Amino acid sequence: MKTSHSYPYFGPDGYDGLDALLQELAPSKTFLLVDSNTANCLSVFVPKLAQLDGGFEVLEVSPGEESKSLEIAANLWSVLLEYGADRNSLIINVGGGVVCDLGAFIASSYKRGIPFVNVPTSLLAMVDASVGGKNGINFEGLKNQLGTFTQPNFVLIDPDFLATLPQEEWESGHAEMLKHALLSGTRWAELLGIEPAAIALHHIEQSVAFKADIVREDFKENGKRKILNLGHTTGHAWESYAAVSGNPCTHGAAVIQGLHVALMLSGLQDEQSALAQRYPWQGVAEEALQPLWERQLQDKKNTHGEVRYVLLEHLGRPVWDVEITLERWTAAVLALNSAS
Repeated sequence: MKTSHSYPYFGPDGYDGLDALLQELAPSKTFLLVDSNTANCLSVFVPKLAQLDGGFEVLEVSPGEESKSLEIAANLWSVLLEYGADRNSLIINVGGGVVCDLGAFIASSYKRGIPFVNVPTSLLAMVDASVGGKNGINFEGLKNQLGTFTQPNFVLIDPDFLATLPQEEWESGHAEMLKHALLSGTRWAELLGIEPAAIALHHIEQSVAFKADIVREDFKENGKRKILNLGHTTGHAWESYAAVSGNPCTHGAAVIQGLHVALMLSGLQDEQSALAQRYPWQGVAEEALQPLWERQLQDKKNTHGEVRYVLLEHLGRPVWDVEITLERWTAAVLALNSAS
């Protein structure tokens, strides 16, 4: 078993693999990072690990994007120092995308990096946040502006955690799976119509495998990995704008908005119409256009002050670094408004 850059392990094999890692690393101190919702998962998670030191500490943050902040990060670093965490300490992140992003950032930056494990408990985290080595926090109202590229030492995906997943959290993961289907050109119609009860382990495995293959090819996002940002340029802008406007939305709802825009800009009206049947476009008020555009100008993937998009020539044929002007983007948004 590899102890870094490890491909996710699923179900019982995952617990066996994590136990083996705990025995191999023999961490000086183990910390379990959770939020106030996923803390309830520990009663199921902990007893399955015979090698977990009973003296572990639980670090709990509030659920939601607000915890991906510099203030929360500083508080967690302070707690690690208080408990004497050293470079042989281990952080196990048990939670959704926020917990995995935040915990990985804390671990990768503390004492220049300590081991960490991701145990995603939401569909979004399973197919996206826990895999790929990206981590970070939000800054100045913008998504993921501070972070590193650091692979977890291990990823354990247990689909049993999805049994009690709220509908809106399921939709967030579904949005990322739809993105993968558009990029790969496979299972688009099947995944678009699937309901939560019909999600099977193989659906999750296929989505994770697609992302993992892209990451292995381009870990630092110098080229092809950029395609995984399909829908995220407008999506992150929408998510940030919604938060400061007092009407926050889930990451998945924002990505869906971004996918609508990307499909319209790509000229794929049939796919956009099909997406709208499942997840209708949320109209954009005229006064929101400029603030949304300004947030897109802050996107990390831009160069030379130009907004760069991932578009699709057709299903399964993405292109990246496509310059999009304000005029072209506005026309696409207004066309979506008119069609809805």
